[in-house]
Amino acid sequence: MDTALTPLQRAYLLGRSELLPLGGVAMHDFREFRGHIEFSVIKARLTRLVQQYDALRTHIDESSLVQHVSDAIILNLDEIDFTGIPRSEAYQKIDEMRQAYSHKIHDLSRSPWHIWVIKLAEPEDKDNDLVTTVVFVSFDALILDGSAISLILFKLFEEGENEQKRSRPTGNIAHLLQPPSVSKKQSDTEYWSEKLKEYPGPPALPWKKPPESIKSSRYRREKVTIPSVTLNHLSKIASSYGLFQNTILSTIILEIMSFWTQDSRLCIGVPVAIPTQKTQFSNESSFVAVCFKRDQAPFLERTTAFQNDIFASLEHLDFSGVDINRLIFNQYQTGLALPVVLTNGLSWKTLPASGDVSFYDGLTQTPQVAMDIRLSLDQDKNLVLSIDYAEKALEQNIVQDILQTITQAIALICRQEKLAVDFSEVIDYHHYKDNGNDSDFICSNFLARIADNLLTGKLKKSAIICGEQQITYSELGECVQKIVNNLNRCGMRKGSVVAICLPRSPEHVMVTIACALLGIIWVPIDVNSPPERLDYLLTNCHSDLIVNTGQFNRDKTITLETLLTSVSENVLLPLETLSSLSHCIEPAYYLYTSGTTGKPKCVVLNNKATSNVIGQTLNKWEVKQDDVFISVTPLHHDMSVFDLFASLTVGATLVIPEPHAEKDAIHWNRLISKHKVSIWCSVPAILEMLIACQKGGSLSSLRLIAQGGDYIKPALIKEIRATYPDTRLFSLGGPTETTIWSIWHEITSADVSLIPYGKPLPATQYFICNDINEHCPAFVTGRIYTTGVNLALGYLEDGLVVQKDFVTITSPEGEQLRAFRTGDQGYYRKDGTIIFASRVNGYIKIRGIRVSLPDIESELCKHPQINNIIVVDYPNEQNGDATLGAMYTTLNGQEIPVSELRDYSHRLLPVSHIPTRFAHIQAFPLSANGKTDRHQIRAFFTQPKPDNLADKQSVISESQRVNNSAEDECYQSILSIYLHTIGAQPLTGLNEDSEFLALGLRPSHLKEIARCLTEKFDVILTPQLLVKCRNARQVSSLLSQSI
Repeated sequence: MDTALTPLQRAYLLGRSELLPLGGVAMHDFREFRGHIEFSVIKARLTRLVQQYDALRTHIDESSLVQHVSDAIILNLDEIDFTGIPRSEAYQKIDEMRQAYSHKIHDLSRSPWHIWVIKLAEPEDKDNDLVTTVVFVSFDALILDGSAISLILFKLFEEGENEQKRSRPTGNIAHLLQPPSVSKKQSDTEYWSEKLKEYPGPPALPWKKPPESIKSSRYRREKVTIPSVTLNHLSKIASSYGLFQNTILSTIILEIMSFWTQDSRLCIGVPVAIPTQKTQFSNESSFVAVCFKRDQAPFLERTTAFQNDIFASLEHLDFSGVDINRLIFNQYQTGLALPVVLTNGLSWKTLPASGDVSFYDGLTQTPQVAMDIRLSLDQDKNLVLSIDYAEKALEQNIVQDILQTITQAIALICRQEKLAVDFSEVIDYHHYKDNGNDSDFICSNFLARIADNLLTGKLKKSAIICGEQQITYSELGECVQKIVNNLNRCGMRKGSVVAICLPRSPEHVMVTIACALLGIIWVPIDVNSPPERLDYLLTNCHSDLIVNTGQFNRDKTITLETLLTSVSENVLLPLETLSSLSHCIEPAYYLYTSGTTGKPKCVVLNNKATSNVIGQTLNKWEVKQDDVFISVTPLHHDMSVFDLFASLTVGATLVIPEPHAEKDAIHWNRLISKHKVSIWCSVPAILEMLIACQKGGSLSSLRLIAQGGDYIKPALIKEIRATYPDTRLFSLGGPTETTIWSIWHEITSADVSLIPYGKPLPATQYFICNDINEHCPAFVTGRIYTTGVNLALGYLEDGLVVQKDFVTITSPEGEQLRAFRTGDQGYYRKDGTIIFASRVNGYIKIRGIRVSLPDIESELCKHPQINNIIVVDYPNEQNGDATLGAMYTTLNGQEIPVSELRDYSHRLLPVSHIPTRFAHIQAFPLSANGKTDRHQIRAFFTQPKPDNLADKQSVISESQRVNNSAEDECYQSILSIYLHTIGAQPLTGLNEDSEFLALGLRPSHLKEIARCLTEKFDVILTPQLLVKCRNARQVSSLLSQSI
């Protein structure tokens, strides 16, 4: 007789396909046993079991979704004889068979189970391995659950035992055995609907890739064994608090696993047995959802709440696990509702220690489950804690670390004989091993060494080269002495504040050095700042003197010409004083950060931190007098501090591009080749321009290239490696608040697809903490905190030092540390290397799921037709929920069908990460400063969805109306530069879509156009980039990507 498949069976069948994430597998239970047993014995016992239990004769009809029990006694049993080959060779074959059989998907033309009996040659007398039989057992959960499989296997291997009844929940279950009433079903539905309102999303574990994006995967098992004496001890402690054994074990597991999440929260599936009066075995299981959060409450309180939660869930089983899964999916649109499950097999039947065979190992796969944590007992009643996991979802060492930490947590409770324990004690923080301390500080005596090089006349070489100027160390020293004298005449003393409003030039360097030698706080100001911003920069720092070229009409100003006049008496600069000044912790200089989201922040920095960076770096890079630096970083940027002070400290030469060529990458190449520049240090974008313009090994003199401050493209590293294989490459990092750079990594041939952020500089510590300020284990992403001598003193606000974002954290050893809370997220590898993850504000929540907008953009940009894409979140017009929209440009200017984009997205991204709307546009809307305007893009998506292209353009026009003047001005500036360079006259009807070639554009014009655009829009463009631009609109789009 055919009977319909249950919802759970239908779900398992669906999981065999790859229609859903983590599919392509059966709900499969594979077990391996070893010992001494004859094939004939197993065959005879199995025959009786097949006769006795309908499940072993059950057939599944996948097309009709029904099942029936066959009368035929068919044994899915094979004997494999390896007695004729050496045991070592036999075990190799067994390993290969295990790889295949452990992932078997049974042919449903037969009952879905199978047993293989493998015979081995008799062991040698000296052989410690006495096994002669290996048995593989494979069951599909379509017919039996784990408990029933365990009992059948007990009967198979232990002849003469009385028939055992399946274990069931204790207590009064009569009400559970009644057919569900309509009211009970409704009541249970309401219970789960209410409970899952707080569903936090799938656990934010350190996945290799989001499980939702994995079509199918092989699985692997890791396990630990906890002695029975320890288990009994733990159970006794739990019992004293009124807790069951499975409660305390489950809660410890969740407690420890929560350390491996980004938000200390977990929502997991817990399989449960449905009470039944059937005498026949089958799969009567379901599952419930349990949400867990590690908060400030005592562990005992969380454990009790978990136990009560499980009991309450068992009262509402008429709303099945499949119903729960469907509810989560429909409400949160997540491809995987419960990718982590906790399976309790402590009550399952186990073989006796004295039996013919013993359990050796096993593996389970469950469709749409990335991680199955399993509790069971072995033949000696030891606890076996296993994790079966999808290999594409998790790294093996992460799973091993979790298991080892759970083992240590159990031991901690047993040692302390109580549940009031601090589980952070058992988290392994060995990845902090390269964090330094104050004893690692290097005082480079940089100010004393600079003064010695400049003022003693012992160095007979060029200190600075700028254009045709070659300024020797003696000449530079004379100029610095003049400025020192005149600053002193103006009343500037140690602690005074001097704002340097000069373009990049040798004179800017002279003033900076003079201030530093006197202990004057020097403040480099971006002279190209808009007037309002410039006024803020000068007013906020409370400068006592402003050095300029005469362009300011302000109080307390002095011209460069005045500072360079000779005076009769020199101010003495004793080297002993300068040595002490080199490691002084008082304010030494201020640097303004970019302030792209508001007013610039003024960072207060000191010489001790600067001295450490200079000293550590000079040693690491083996910098010598014969090295040549080049200054391409703006002098108000922190990386320029190293170029300037490091080169003069060691007596090297600093090349400064002429003012008209400071953004000309072609000119940089010439300078490097001409002056044999050996050390390059810049942000990645500037280096990329340099490499794009290099020809014929023009950069061969560079022995070291360092870059930092932004994402480093592996493709750029590959290109440099191919052309200059002997050049040392460094990644540098750390915000301005941690002084120049505070983390680094020497890039090796092993760094192919990802460039690490690096390891802390000596005397610096990097910590990574979660949302509740706990230190994260290795591989867990959290916010980066920096401590140590490299810390700035704070921010200057209207002349006062404040401590915003400088906080106190507790080290794993319990020490209170002053730290800077960065806006960056990353994780530690076990070797002590940090991998940068994202900016903190790059994350949003979509239907409770944590989503990274940069990650989505990165994945979708891989589409072969997409040129650039911006993803924003915006409120859904119907319910206000956060929704994703993607606006993109294409290489050919043509729109990509939405269906193609959705298909492409589904191949790369979880459902929660796929934009709801896509919009093609020829060029992104720009803000007044020429940057891509995400606010306008967001405004576009909040408008009603346009029906056609014309409507879309009108909506875009409406959203851009507030900024049309800025955009028109941008187009007109571009056209003006092209017309002036080409020598053409403006034509009637000329607009942003007019073809440049029709105006007379030639390749020879592009160099000058690139220079003019670079100067006008403060970006770095090369002629090569402009070749593809046919009109002003495309140039504008290029500018929006470059700024």
